[in-house]
Amino acid sequence: MASQADIRRIDNRIDATSNMYVPRGAANSFIKENPNSNYKIDNHMYPSDLMENNNSYGGNYVIFYINVSVDSKLFNDNSVEVVEDYTPRDRGDLIAQDISKEGLIAANALVNTVTGLIAGGGGGRTKKEAITNKAKAVGFANIPTIGVATATSRTEAARANRPQKRLKTAIALHVPNQLSIRYGMQWSEDDTAILAMVAKGGEEVVKALKSGGKNSDVKGVAADIIANLALSKGPNAGANSAALGLAANPKKEQVFKGVDFRTFSFDYQFFPRDSIEAQKVLTIINEFKYHMHPEFKDSNNFLYVYPSEFDIFYYQGGRENLNLHRHTSCVLTEMNINYTPNGTFTSFPNGMPTQINMTLNFRELALLTKDKVKDGM
Repeated sequence: MASQADIRRIDNRIDATSNMYVPRGAANSFIKENPNSNYKIDNHMYPSDLMENNNSYGGNYVIFYINVSVDSKLFNDNSVEVVEDYTPRDRGDLIAQDISKEGLIAANALVNTVTGLIAGGGGGRTKKEAITNKAKAVGFANIPTIGVATATSRTEAARANRPQKRLKTAIALHVPNQLSIRYGMQWSEDDTAILAMVAKGGEEVVKALKSGGKNSDVKGVAADIIANLALSKGPNAGANSAALGLAANPKKEQVFKGVDFRTFSFDYQFFPRDSIEAQKVLTIINEFKYHMHPEFKDSNNFLYVYPSEFDIFYYQGGRENLNLHRHTSCVLTEMNINYTPNGTFTSFPNGMPTQINMTLNFRELALLTKDKVKDGM
C-alpha cells in the first residue's frame, strides 16, 4: 500500500504550471507573394484567383493550417516539409500543462492506487485478510499504470503533451457565405430545499422531532419544513398534496455545470472553371479527408495515432482579421461531400463533376473563459 510519503514523492514528480493559458498575441500575417513565407498553398487554393489583386473577394480568405502528430507515418516521407517555428494555439488545459512522460506515469500511479484502495475496501474478517485485500487492490490498480508506461514508450514524443509538426502545406479558401459560431453554457436546475431547511430551521426541526409528534410543539419554520418533507419525500406524498391543495417547494436554483465546446460549419460550393482548378478542388477535398482520420501506430492495429488538427485563421488583405472571432485549435469531426447538389450528375469530359458541395464540421479543442473571450475568441 502506498504510504503518505510515497504519495508525496509521486505528486512531486507531476509537472504543473501556474497559468495554463497563453495569450494569442498580435495579429498574424499571410502574404502569398512573400518569398519568405513558410507555407505552400498554390495546389490547395480555391478559387485559383483568391489572392489576386483584382479584389474579387474583397481580400478576405481563410487559411487552414494542418498540424500532424509526430508519430504519424507521414513523416517517413522525407519530402514532407514542416514549419520549424510557429505560434502555438490553445489545445486545452491538459496539453497546456506540458506534462513529462514520467509525470504522466506518476499521476496515473497515484490516481490508480487511490482508486484501487477505494474499490478494494480493505475488508476482511481478519487483519491479515484486510492487508491482503488492499494489496490485491493496489496490484490491480498498477495494471493501467504499467499500460500507460508502455504506451509512453510507443510514442516518439519527448513529453506527454501530444506534440505535433505543422505542415508547410496549407489550404486557402474564400470565406463561406454563411459564417457563424455558437457560444453555449451548461446550466441545470438543482433542488436546494434540504440545504435551505438546515440553514433556516435546523434546530427547530430537531426540537420538533424530539417532541414525539405533538402538533403543539411543531411551530413556525419547523412546521413548514416538516410539511415540505412530508409532501415531497414522504409516503403518499402526491396523494396528500392533492388532498390538501398544498405542494412542497423544491427551492430549485440554476447551477452552472460547464462550458460547451464550440462547434461550427463551413459550407462550400465548388464550380471549377478549368481542369487546373478542378484538380485543386479534388486535392483540397482529399487533404481534408486524409487529415480528419486517424492512422494505426503499427501493423498490429491495437493503437491509433490521433488525427491531425487544424488552426483556422481569417485574413483580410494579408493580415489576420481581428474583427472576427478567433478559434482555438480544431478537429474536423464530420465532412459531407455532395457530387449531385442539383439532383443530376454532370461532369467535364474527364469525369470531374461540374459542381461539388462540401460541408466541414469542426469542434474546438479548448473551452472558453473570460480571459480567452477578451483575447478575441
